[in-house]
Amino acid sequence: MTDRINRRMMIRSAAAGVVGVGGLAMSEAARAESAPPSLVDADGSPVLTPQQFGAVGDGEADDTAAIQAAINAARSQLNKIVVLPPGKYKVTSTLVVGDHEYESPGEHLNRFVLRGYGMHGGEPSKITFHHDGVGIRWEASLGGINGIAFDAPQKTANNVGLHFARTANTDDTDVTIVECSFLRFQRAIESVGRGFLFINNKVAVCTTGIAISWPTEGVQGSGVHVLPYGLRKWLITDNHFHSNFDAIVFNGAPDGDFRGAVISNNLLDIGRRLFKGSLTNSTISGNVIENGTGNAIIQIDAGGHNLTVTGNVIGGFDTTPGAWDPPRYAIHFTSGVSAKNVTISANSFNWIGGSAIRFDQSADKISITDNSFDHWNLSNSSTHAAVLVNADATRFAILGNVISANPKPAGLPIRVTGTLSQSNVVGNVFEQEGLVTAGSIDADSFVEFEPGRFTRLQLAAPKAAAMRVLSTAVDGIAADDSYGGYLVEGALPAGSGPGVKGGVEVVAVNASGSAATNLLCSTNSTNQIVSFQAGVAGLIPPVDNARDIGSEDARIRTVFAHATRLHPYTVATLPTAADAPGALIHVDDGHDGAPCMAMSDGRSWRRLPLGNAIG
Repeated sequence: MTDRINRRMMIRSAAAGVVGVGGLAMSEAARAESAPPSLVDADGSPVLTPQQFGAVGDGEADDTAAIQAAINAARSQLNKIVVLPPGKYKVTSTLVVGDHEYESPGEHLNRFVLRGYGMHGGEPSKITFHHDGVGIRWEASLGGINGIAFDAPQKTANNVGLHFARTANTDDTDVTIVECSFLRFQRAIESVGRGFLFINNKVAVCTTGIAISWPTEGVQGSGVHVLPYGLRKWLITDNHFHSNFDAIVFNGAPDGDFRGAVISNNLLDIGRRLFKGSLTNSTISGNVIENGTGNAIIQIDAGGHNLTVTGNVIGGFDTTPGAWDPPRYAIHFTSGVSAKNVTISANSFNWIGGSAIRFDQSADKISITDNSFDHWNLSNSSTHAAVLVNADATRFAILGNVISANPKPAGLPIRVTGTLSQSNVVGNVFEQEGLVTAGSIDADSFVEFEPGRFTRLQLAAPKAAAMRVLSTAVDGIAADDSYGGYLVEGALPAGSGPGVKGGVEVVAVNASGSAATNLLCSTNSTNQIVSFQAGVAGLIPPVDNARDIGSEDARIRTVFAHATRLHPYTVATLPTAADAPGALIHVDDGHDGAPCMAMSDGRSWRRLPLGNAIG
């Protein structure tokens, strides 16, 4: 009779296994009577346990052979599942999950599952490795491990918890590890090949948490199976790394970069770095690094294309002398990387010993937006910056960041040692006088604060509407030099004309750079006709004074005004009456030396005496 698998049955199975292998003198009948009942999975198919092969699970007896026997027996099972009931299993040599398809057709361990009763914080099913070497060598593809704690009494020079490496089709592993824990290993996980899922696990006191590399031989297939595209499919999420030197290491292949990685929502609590190695076409998001102590927390050594690093909390710990040293960099693209098409957004950088973001080589198409930089350059070095590019920076967008002051006054928050070109640095909040320093800033960049002023802003397009703001150098301004302004251009329907053009420009009105504003209109041939100038003296017609209000064919017939102020003349300065028929003027001395009004009839000026004073 079989029972469905449950926790109570696991405990009964474990207890029965102890009786069967403890060296007690039993008859075959008694031994058969005390043997563990057969377990079944939820669908009724049988499930193997090491207890069925003599395991004890008390932490004292050597269960290596029993676990290996259970694994081997799964080769012929329809559902290849070995369950470890709650217990502590002592292992003294490497367990092997073999890939036997080629030596025994029809019998293999592909899609094999090793299952325990553990959860993220619990360790009821634990395997303790007591040898200096690999704990489990996993050669079958598409395997799964969940709910098992892997432990070592102490970290040794060569101990590895799990090593995934196939002997045939070496590129294709595709293993899934869920709800497991790893303690005291040189490398908790070493995986060779493509495909790796590591979700909701705990890794503590290991030199390296996960080390992934590409096989040096035996890769079969073509196209998507070989380099460079073969290095893909990595999902590493929701894990807890504690007291690791390196949480995740991708060892790049000679002709390819790791791609298709999602590294998200992990917690690194006391450790050297979250990631080191080769990476492209991937995202690192939502991770919290609370106590990073390495040279760089996220270190990209190869690839560096099409990456998104977003929503992370990246920081060191304590700057007290003698305490943990803060990291020198939060995100570091090293000398082997020419980064391109990288987005770094919505991260919080804090307690960084040097530069928060560093590029050692030229970089192109980089977006650094909406980040918060606090407590950076704690080493007080003039060579560090919140964003440091030790080469040329092309097509950078550095927008909307909040940057605390550099504690070293000699350095500015954004530092480019080469040329900053085709870039925008706008909308940032910063605490010191300067924001950007560069070897040079090309005229095609708009820099919000190069010590002194804007370099250039141009939002322009040959079609539709746009704004254009241009500036000149701050010295040598001539009286007619365009200091700045904007021009609005709008296209009419295709084929109907050059469009509507006009706007406002700011001009220098003297050699010192004092400015006025010109109101611009256009004709069919030009788009910068000055209609009026607004300055300290008010609205001023063009210099030639050729434009009056109204014209021969578009007269102003009625004017409503609160007051009209006439230009004062004297008898000596009266204009010729014939040139001003119908004009009304004010003459200061026109009526026996007293003021009066005068109107021209086209031949002479006629006096209009003023009446008595009001009041």
